[in-house]
Amino acid sequence: MNPAQRLIVVRGLRSFTQAYLNVVAPLYLLSLGVSSAGLGVLFTASFLIGAALSVPVGIFADRFGRKPFLVTFTVLMIIWGVIYWQSTYIPLLLTVSAIAGIGRGGGGMGAGQAGPFAPAETALMADLVAEKDRRRVFSWNGIISSLLAAGGAAIAGVPELIHHDHLGLLGSDKSLFLLSAILAVISLWILMAVPEPERKPRVKGKRSPVSRKSGKIILQQSLAGAFNAFGVGFVNSLFVVWLHLRFGVGSASIGPVFAASYLLSAASVWGASAFAGRVGSVRTIVITRIGAALLMVLTALAPTFLIAVILQILRTAFTMMVTPVRQAFTMGLFPSEERASASGMTGVVRRLSAALSPPITGSLFESGALELPFFLGAAFQVVSAFLYSAFFAKMDTERVGKVAIEEAEIEEIGREDPDL
Repeated sequence: MNPAQRLIVVRGLRSFTQAYLNVVAPLYLLSLGVSSAGLGVLFTASFLIGAALSVPVGIFADRFGRKPFLVTFTVLMIIWGVIYWQSTYIPLLLTVSAIAGIGRGGGGMGAGQAGPFAPAETALMADLVAEKDRRRVFSWNGIISSLLAAGGAAIAGVPELIHHDHLGLLGSDKSLFLLSAILAVISLWILMAVPEPERKPRVKGKRSPVSRKSGKIILQQSLAGAFNAFGVGFVNSLFVVWLHLRFGVGSASIGPVFAASYLLSAASVWGASAFAGRVGSVRTIVITRIGAALLMVLTALAPTFLIAVILQILRTAFTMMVTPVRQAFTMGLFPSEERASASGMTGVVRRLSAALSPPITGSLFESGALELPFFLGAAFQVVSAFLYSAFFAKMDTERVGKVAIEEAEIEEIGREDPDL
């Protein structure tokens, strides 16, 4: 495997793990006596810790390398799995979950993207591939991640299904916690062979980690991302709990829902990349955010579990299909030596925003207002879409125009010299 492929495999294994933990971990904590409001506070703490770490991770990853941060997170995942496997002490479980950012409920999202390590991972992936191949590689990264996440979500309900067969550990959620630690060990072994590409050295005496031009783009990305993260946070973190409260279903029923959503997402990622090649990355991002907001409202109004499931699957696909397009577009806005810093700075705003909504949702659930978080989330997503268009539509048009000019020049050269 080449270095980029190794990163894709590690991301895929993490997606497999997080997909079933997004279903199992919240319901497991509920079974131990943690309330919906308590889970909301847990997810807020997790987002806040991730936000606090995102900026230093990004800055130090640009200065000293991206790989050490990926290794650290993988080791943390091993520790998390062992603790959940061996202990039922709620304060300890809540503490390690908040630090590791694992099992946030996900709403079918995530697919290995959560955590303060993301700025280092995204920047390293961008460094390992040429600019002309970046969107294609990020798309394959998303496809593999979604496919393995589908497999992970599918096994989420296995312990519940075989619980009555008296198979000991296999019939317990703890088997999946142990599996998380094992897969993290395998990921660590694969990750150790990934090299650190050489980057342009920082300008001596430069205090700011990014240039003034990059700073403006970061502010725009942060503002648009903050509205989107705040809106999505109303639903995603506690969506598993919503299904459980609204329809009385458990992990055996919820797991296949997420599996199907990840499979559809994998199929749609490549379509999103092709669509972005025709209409531009920004238009693709805007269209999918508005579509996801509409589906969020329809999900809240769904009269049956089946209809809610279908709408959720479609919403997940809309949300995840555009992620590689957004990542590739964003990384292309910054020079290599600033990518992790820029990603960390925009990431901290998104995480802080996402941290604010889960407690509100948890409190609304406790009061019986199960639909209101969906309406609030959709409204903020629409605002985010309009902001993204206002900030980056012109830049996207210029990029599409540049590609069109280059293609026209290539065709003209080909007509002049048929041997090319």
